Amino acid sequence: VPLRIAGAFFGIALVSACGAWLDMFYSQSRALGGNLQGKASTEVVAVCGVGFKLINVVHSNLGGQGPDSGKEGIVYNCTESHDGKSVQNVLVKANARSDYECRSASHNGMSGDFGTIRIDAGKTVDVRFSIFDMEEKPITVAAFEITIYDLDESGNSGREYLVVDNMHHDVALAGDTLVKESNVHGLEKFMATKVGHRADNLRNETQLTHQQGEKAVVLKFEDIHYFDMTLGSTKGHAQRSFNFLFHNSFACRQEELPISAAVATTSVMTARRDEEAAGLSNTQGQQQD
Repeated sequence: VPLRIAGAFFGIALVSACGAWLDMFYSQSRALGGNLQGKASTEVVAVCGVGFKLINVVHSNLGGQGPDSGKEGIVYNCTESHDGKSVQNVLVKANARSDYECRSASHNGMSGDFGTIRIDAGKTVDVRFSIFDMEEKPITVAAFEITIYDLDESGNSGREYLVVDNMHHDVALAGDTLVKESNVHGLEKFMATKVGHRADNLRNETQLTHQQGEKAVVLKFEDIHYFDMTLGSTKGHAQRSFNFLFHNSFACRQEELPISAAVATTSVMTARRDEEAAGLSNTQGQQQD
């Protein structure tokens, strides 16, 4: 975070550009007018309606494929927020509902800011996402959204797709989407249509490009405890990565909030960055083309 100290003025700024399709940034700035002990009363943050911020992976063993042992599934620690205001911490679990094997399953969990699930080209896996309180008791939330990013294809690595049932309330795609939507036996299928390149791969949720937005799908749910989807790839010779966040990236906007309301949004980011720097983060894989 860049710092500038000039005389009695002190400011902190954190700015992240998100591309033409997702114009958002985090920032915190304060001119203290000679009072070096003063504190900022507000800060501008990016808010995305109802969101569940991915903090860290508690456990990763999708389909019993590791890297952790014990219970099957991936468990994410998340912070629920409403327009940037922290509400509660929850656990979001991803469990395999079909046979699952993947040569790069050790990278399941998180990659950078994003949740990630790997599959081998030519394979599919049925996944159930479900929401629990911190004591692992099932809960129902009024609204839940998931953005699936970077649906693309490769000449030798297969074409990515996802299939969802009618449990979702709505779907959002970019106006110039590169994702083909179709109906298959009463289910909605979203298929990649464009070859991806390593330069397109996701790295940071606050640095999303217009092209990455064109390859994203947002699924919206209401009064939901769990939802199911199938992640798949056509035949190929490598692994495919499905990357996601638990909010609607198309709905993000800038808003000025009181520090007390916004601090949870920024502090969890800082905490996780510190954890990663110490080498404590679990199952953070590299992006696959």
